[in-house]
This record gives sequence, C-alpha cells and structure tokens, in this order.
Amino acid sequence: MLRTALPAGMLILAFAAAPTARAAAPTAAPAAVTSNAVEVAAAQKEVSKTEIVWEWDPYYTDVDFNIPLTDKPIPTIRSNNEAEIYRDLIVGSLVPRYMLFEASVYPMPVLGTYLKSHTPSLYKQGEISHTGVNVIESATAGFQEPWALSAFFGNIANLVRPDETAAGSNLGYTGYLVSAGTKHIKDNVMFNDNWYELEWKVKGQLDYPDEKLTWSFRIGGKFNANPDVTDVVYVGIHRSNLDFSQPFLGWLNNSDLDLQVQFSQYGAKPLYEELVIGKKYPMPNRGYSLTLDVGLVWESPDEYSGALRTDNKSSLTLVLRPSIEF
Repeated sequence: MLRTALPAGMLILAFAAAPTARAAAPTAAPAAVTSNAVEVAAAQKEVSKTEIVWEWDPYYTDVDFNIPLTDKPIPTIRSNNEAEIYRDLIVGSLVPRYMLFEASVYPMPVLGTYLKSHTPSLYKQGEISHTGVNVIESATAGFQEPWALSAFFGNIANLVRPDETAAGSNLGYTGYLVSAGTKHIKDNVMFNDNWYELEWKVKGQLDYPDEKLTWSFRIGGKFNANPDVTDVVYVGIHRSNLDFSQPFLGWLNNSDLDLQVQFSQYGAKPLYEELVIGKKYPMPNRGYSLTLDVGLVWESPDEYSGALRTDNKSSLTLVLRPSIEF
C-alpha cells in the first residue's frame, strides 16, 4: 500500500472501518494445548467442494470463488502455535491443489476520488487550516487501485484449535497470486493504468469470539502500463492480534505490525518504506477494543515520473491511526 505523501512531521489520521462480515460464523472454544500435527479431517468424508466466500469492509470488500483442483478434502492444521501454523502452511504449498478467483473493490479510496472530482468544495472543506492536511485525503489514503481481479493458485487449510471437534470457517492460504486492474489512484485522482501484479504469499485468519488473528507475508512485483508509474518489487508483512482474555495493558498478545518495503525493478532504488506498530486495548465487557497505531512512512519522488511526478524531494510521514475494533 502507498499512502499520500505529506510534509515530514504531519499526522495521518485514518479511522477504522466497520467490522468485517463473513459468509460463515466460526466455531469458538478457548484452548491452552499446542500441537503441530497437520491432519486430514477424518470427520470430513466428503470431498473438497466449490464454495463462495464474501467479505464486507469499507476499505476492502471482496467475493471469492474457491475451486478445488483435486477430490481430496481440505487438510486441517490443528494448533495454537502461530509459528507452527505458518510452517505447516508453507510445507503444504509445494503442489497447488486449489484455485481461487477474487473480485475486490476498495470503497473508501473510491469515495475519496469521487469527492475530489465531483464535489471539490466539500473536499476542500476537509483541509485543516495552515497544516497541509486534508482529513478526507488522510482517511481514504492507502490504496493505489480502486478495484482488482485476482487468481490464486496454491493450497488452503482449515485452521482449528486443539480442543475443537470440527473445523470452522477459519482458513489459511499459501501460494501464488496474480492480480490485475485498469485504474491507478494518486492523491485521490484516478487515471488510466493497465497494471498487473505477481506475488507469493502466506495469509490467514482466525476469528473467534474471544480472539481475532490475521496475518499476511508476501513478496512480489507490480508492472504498470502507464510509463509514468514506476514498476516495483516488494516485501510485505502484516500481523494483527486481538485477544479479549489478555490484560488491558498486555503488549504482545494485542498488537499490530505492518512492514512494507518497495524497490524499483530497474536499479533497485528504494521507493517506499513503511513501519507501523499498533497496540490494542481490549474491553471484553463492552465487546470492542480501542486501538492506536503509530509509525513512519518514507516515500521517494522516484515512485512517479513525467506528468505524475509532483515533487523532487522524499517525504517522511508520521502515521497515527486511532480506531475501534469489534
């Protein structure tokens, strides 16, 4: 993700969206036992089936169409240990057994481009006097594309806690992703750019009433038809954990981490570096958590060239994101 560059020292305030809705509810049960066994779910006598999974979010809304490439059931990773889950997902990814098609749209970034192009006076009212910060731009920053079509080739595994008797809807993915689109966003202005992206990634989600955990580790490259947008290679790490059973001031079990580094494909020039660390403050009696993410974003002017290059100096941005998570 790339964020709108502001002068060094400015704050970006990005408020969290509504809770994500998924197509199926997970099974919940706390556990304290750890196991590294990867097992084929014995209770699942039926073969793997085609299914549709959807996700609603103001920043990332998508629908997935899962298609099995074999008649084997989805394997199950039964563990509480994150490192073991990551390891077993990677070990099981050598031969792709699943194909997934995804259509995604990013509503808030699209809204930002609409407000700037169709209601410029309203957009201008979002500016904080003499600061150079526009709150509408800050709240919609973070995506270079308004939508995308993707195809995933790899493996899927059910993720189950040791004392659960059946797999729920929590899944882990490992494999290759091809994405493409026709538009690019810069400073809340949308313009034509036929782009495609190739990456290898490990991602997953555990969603229980008492704990929520998401992660994504990826490496890839992005190619743009528009000559004024620089082609890049990148490495990205994301992890977010919310655990209502942990103390209010506990640190490790209620945290966020976003790390991303991008380089130009030609010359390997650093173009973008992001490090954001967050802390969650769970309030189990109220059913939500307060979150504060703090970090830095560095951007090079070489991200763009020609008519799209509007600055000749790099920018260092302080990121501050207060939010509420349900």
